[in-house]
Amino acid sequence: MVKDNTIKVSAACFIFKNGKVLLGQRVSKSHGGGDYSCGGGHVEFMEDIAEAAKREIAEEWRIAIDEPQFLCVTNLRKYTDKHYVEFIFTANWVSGEPDPFPEGEFANFGWYDLDRLPSPLFAGVVNGFTALKTRQRYFEMQA
Repeated sequence: MVKDNTIKVSAACFIFKNGKVLLGQRVSKSHGGGDYSCGGGHVEFMEDIAEAAKREIAEEWRIAIDEPQFLCVTNLRKYTDKHYVEFIFTANWVSGEPDPFPEGEFANFGWYDLDRLPSPLFAGVVNGFTALKTRQRYFEMQA
């Protein structure tokens, strides 16, 4: 196995509707397979990070959201041979229902109360929920 020494930047977003957060379960082919997570993906070269989160939600989940608001950032070095700097935002649902494309990274979508979240949660998402409660904005996470 060739080790990828590239640090990747990702943008994710908690989407809220009627006080509940939308989460999907990551499929097994991706890192964190089986974990529940918010939507997101890689930031493209020269792209605004908040706009990347909004774009990823529209592309992967087919949902429209309002303007993302910064929540926290994690230096995530947890999964095998992967290093991400993960930005998490919050936004409100505007329209659409989760409808990932067939080769998508998510399945089993649901709207969850913050005090009744599914398990297991994707590593960086755990920090996002901590940030919602504590207002902590920066996290270090290593395997």
